[in-house]
Amino acid sequence: MSVRTNVFASVICALMLLVAAFVSPPAFAQTKIAIGTAKDPNLGSQLVIARERGFFKEAGIDAEIRYFPSGGDLMAAFVGGSVQMGSSGSTPVTTLRARPFPVKFVARISDISGAQQLIVKQSVKSLEELYGAKIGVLRGTASDALFQSIVKGYGLDASKFTVLNLGPTEMLQAFVRGEVAAVALWEAHSTRARKLGNGKILVSATQSFIPGKEAQKRIMGDHSMLFAHENYIRDNPAAIRAVLTALLRANDYIDKNRGQATNILAKEFDLDPADMADVMAANRYTLGLDEQMLADMSQLAEFLYGLKRISTQPKASEWVEPALLRALRPDLVKLK
Repeated sequence: MSVRTNVFASVICALMLLVAAFVSPPAFAQTKIAIGTAKDPNLGSQLVIARERGFFKEAGIDAEIRYFPSGGDLMAAFVGGSVQMGSSGSTPVTTLRARPFPVKFVARISDISGAQQLIVKQSVKSLEELYGAKIGVLRGTASDALFQSIVKGYGLDASKFTVLNLGPTEMLQAFVRGEVAAVALWEAHSTRARKLGNGKILVSATQSFIPGKEAQKRIMGDHSMLFAHENYIRDNPAAIRAVLTALLRANDYIDKNRGQATNILAKEFDLDPADMADVMAANRYTLGLDEQMLADMSQLAEFLYGLKRISTQPKASEWVEPALLRALRPDLVKLK
């Protein structure tokens, strides 16, 4: 080979190396997906952790978390197609399914039963002391279901209470001002009621804090769930598997790195870390699907149907889609 040929080959190699140094290979196209929820640690904790720790990106998902002020607003966006998946409490998504609308849930986010709480003033020692008093309740929601469950579970006379239909902010303000003796709220509203209104938890959906009668007592079940349209589940199984993969990692992170997770979530949800820790303690974060969850959701549908809030009564077993979660973590799917 001549000197000229060697020089020419060297120049070509140098040019190729130069091009390689400055031209990056095309980036892997991540699947874009909008996930709607509320700015609520009962509904969005794993979503936030998955975003902040990069679990969505590592699973191949470009996930945008969109916050909505209420379950109704989220459902409207979901029906309109501006979000592909969502995380909400049982009531709004059950109401949507009962329309009927082809929504299905693919995983749980949290058992939020313990986060449903009756808050009273520090001086109140029993439920019967509230007879004749005004109670703040948001009709047709988990707040209403909690109050009705307390009446039934503790053998009370519902006619002896004066129930005021109030939103969570109105309940908080009324409780702080002393205009109501008790409020049926959910975290983190109940923590704010306790702090600002000199309150305490008298009973939750899972426990009695009544002095002298402290005990585990499950009177109601409520859950936050991850849902999508039936068509989206059918046409985009890989995207949903990727979302579940990221959320499973986020759930493990919450379990194994509690302090770091608490700080991340406290910043996101505008809570003191100590208050955030209390909220997290009231929840059982898990993507798992089991018979207790299905029974609780069917009981909620019965409750809403009895109030004529929905015109049909959907059974949870008919609109759960467990296959995608089972493929990733079969131990988390405990359904008959």
